[in-house]
Amino acid sequence: MVRALVLVLSLAATACGAELAGGSADTDAGAGPSGSDGSTSGSDDAGTVPQPTPDAAPACFNGRVVYLNFDGVTLTRGTSDATQNRASWLQRSTGTAPRYRTNSPNRMADIQTITNGIRQQLADFPITVVTDRPASGPYVMIVFGGTAQDVGSFYGAAVNELDCGDVQKSDVAWIADAVSPTQRIVNVAVGAIGFGLGLTATTDPLDCMCGWANGCDSNDTVACRLSDNIARDPNASQRCPNVTTQSETQAFREAFCE
Repeated sequence: MVRALVLVLSLAATACGAELAGGSADTDAGAGPSGSDGSTSGSDDAGTVPQPTPDAAPACFNGRVVYLNFDGVTLTRGTSDATQNRASWLQRSTGTAPRYRTNSPNRMADIQTITNGIRQQLADFPITVVTDRPASGPYVMIVFGGTAQDVGSFYGAAVNELDCGDVQKSDVAWIADAVSPTQRIVNVAVGAIGFGLGLTATTDPLDCMCGWANGCDSNDTVACRLSDNIARDPNASQRCPNVTTQSETQAFREAFCE
């Protein structure tokens, strides 16, 4: 199976602020595993996509949410800030992600399944996942849709900026139409959030950070896991300085609680 979240090369990467994701846009931009329906033909649903109602905010919720953007957006290059539609990983001044799988007859069902999957995997944390843009920040925005050429990503499957120390609270990540199957999309989304919190690559195929700037071959047939104490891959191409282990569960709880 073709893997998109594999060892990648960073353009002008810094220790704590760099792009990540799978595959160079020069070679496999927008490419995903075989069987992807990222460009499925069919009539546009044209109607309003149902917006799932988020569960009540978990205890210790600090107001920072995860916003899944399936409706398309134009991003500008700059310090990442979801509230301003800015992303530091853009390779040009602007890039536009179209609506997620806009021509697929299964679009609404796919969105519902992805949203439910992400909520389920984050259910143990004080995290609220929404599909309507929040009125104010901070919020992590994951943009779904299009190809690397559309959005201006150097990487073909997914991208976020490594934010050592979680300095920028309103991260912007992107996932291509072509990423599939659903469990892989969900795992990539969780890993994208973690990368924006300063978590780096691990070598455990079942860990949610497997494949983020290293050669780890993730197991996308099951839900990835967030570990309490796990070694960071010292050979990953993007790392945070002077840190060798990470508590992924603690990082997620603190980011959306304290």
